[in-house]
Amino acid sequence: MPPESPRVAFAVPVYNGEAYLAEALRALQAQTETRWVAFVTDNASTDSTPEIVQAAASGDPRIRYVRNAANLGANGNFNRSAELAVASGAPFVKWAAHDDRPHPGYLAACLAALDAAPEAVGAHSAIRLIDGDGDVYPYREDAGGFIASPTDVWKWTPETMRLLSAPEPAERFGSFLRVKAGEWMIYGLLRADALAKTKPFDLPGVEDALCAELLLRGPMLYVDPVLFDHRLHGGSARHMSRADYLEYESGSEHSSPVLPSIGRAADFVTAIRRVPLAPRQRLRAWATLAHFALGLRRFRNLVVPGPDNYLGLNFQRS
Repeated sequence: MPPESPRVAFAVPVYNGEAYLAEALRALQAQTETRWVAFVTDNASTDSTPEIVQAAASGDPRIRYVRNAANLGANGNFNRSAELAVASGAPFVKWAAHDDRPHPGYLAACLAALDAAPEAVGAHSAIRLIDGDGDVYPYREDAGGFIASPTDVWKWTPETMRLLSAPEPAERFGSFLRVKAGEWMIYGLLRADALAKTKPFDLPGVEDALCAELLLRGPMLYVDPVLFDHRLHGGSARHMSRADYLEYESGSEHSSPVLPSIGRAADFVTAIRRVPLAPRQRLRAWATLAHFALGLRRFRNLVVPGPDNYLGLNFQRS
């Protein structure tokens, strides 16, 4: 009998991922749902990434290795891996970071949730935040997330993630603007047809615009059990300076006259324009964005120096 068509295509963008890549690929191979294919796009790595992927692929034809001729930047490589995943014809796509660990039942649980809710654009489970050694960061409910360091809280709560499954597009959009759930949502299981219609990754908003547009298209489901380990370690983009982060995302030294908050606002405007909403829903989406952009939080971006300051004011050296 011919092999079953894959239900899921993993998009695995990687650059110099030798520290965690083998473990990440083993986590995919351990899934109880076996109908998947993985496209590992190597962004011109200079370490042992090629050998790690090729060793895994030699014993598992579901793993496909694609090497970029040059470094496309993280944005370009994420887009490249997603293009290959969508083109595979699998109805679901998932970006799988080279350092994360889905638990064995992750894929099956998310597929079951999506099969029961055809209006949803994606699903993701509860998570643990782990460090470079695989140890779990402490979670404090009163702080609203995982304590990554004495000065860094990785904001995440089940309650805020559930808001992304609200029935109204503007309500989901507003919740996303408030809770900044992109780091969680982007690694969920997504419908390939919804992702194919959505504007790819781009600077300066990176995953924010893509996630916002997806949420305007449909709900993002929350699967309650902890079935996913999201890794935060010393080499994570969260720890980079703004200059290093922009270079990491673009693949070259990047200088843009558009400052971060202004760029994100423009991305959200584009997202509302792109999605086919009913007139009432579109009006509510515009009102939601206006309320967020003109609120106290945005006013603080004018007067408080920092990485999100509209005027680029930041007293810390990058």
